[in-house]
Formats: sequence, structure tokens, C-alpha cells
Amino acid sequence: MIAALNSRLSHHGIDPPKRWVYLSLVAASPCMALAALWNQGDLTVVSASITLSASAYLYLRLETIQNRFRPAWAEEYERKRAALMAQLSSEGLSVLDRRKLLSQLDDLNDRYHLVTSSQVTYRWVKRQAYAMRVIARLLRLNIR
Repeated sequence: MIAALNSRLSHHGIDPPKRWVYLSLVAASPCMALAALWNQGDLTVVSASITLSASAYLYLRLETIQNRFRPAWAEEYERKRAALMAQLSSEGLSVLDRRKLLSQLDDLNDRYHLVTSSQVTYRWVKRQAYAMRVIARLLRLNIR
């Protein structure tokens, strides 16, 4: 069991989440903030509008915020990818082992989506941000 856990640990900690987990967390974060406000009895039209506006602002700037970390992520991705490619190029690899390594390579690409295909992810995040901005504006119209 410890060997299985160690195989999932990256150089700097745990591997990043897959794209669908990342996007699910992006979608759930404002909902969790709104649920916390509701649980405290502080959820009003004003607090919901402010929460959604702040979330939209952060999501629209998420790419800029994360650009600081991208070189380290790219280095880690390339290191892990090179190790997998070296194993794939070794001779005497069975079909089952080859499939397993190709699956690990696909998993690696999905986990490092912010390095390999970040625009797909950020396009979805920006759509979420625009939707939250529209909802926040509609809530502000209801305040007046």
C-alpha cells in the first residue's frame, strides 16, 4: 500500500488533479462560498452578488495568476514524460506493459492539462466567470 502511495507522489507533492476534477472544483467553489453564507444565515441578494462578482474576477485572472507556476509544472511534466517515454522505448516490453505505460502517459497529459492544453481549461473557466458576472448583475438589478 505504501508503494502504491509513493508511486502517486510527485517531486513536489501529490500529482495535480485531472482536468475534470479541476473544472468541477472551479464550478463548485462559488457554490461552497454561497452555501457557507447560507449556513451562517448571511446569504442575501447583496452577499450573493458580491460573492459571485469576486469569484468571476478571480476566475478571469486565473490564467495570469497561475502563469507564475507554469514553468515549474512544465519542468515536472517533462521529467515525468521523459521517464515514461524511456520505459516505452525499452525493448522486450510486453503488450500489457506497453498499454499500461500508454495509459500512464494519457493520465499524465490529463493531470498536467495546464501545461499541455491550458487554453481548453481556461476557456471553460472564463465561460464560468462570465456566467457568474451575468448572475451577479441580475442580482444587483433585483436590489434596486
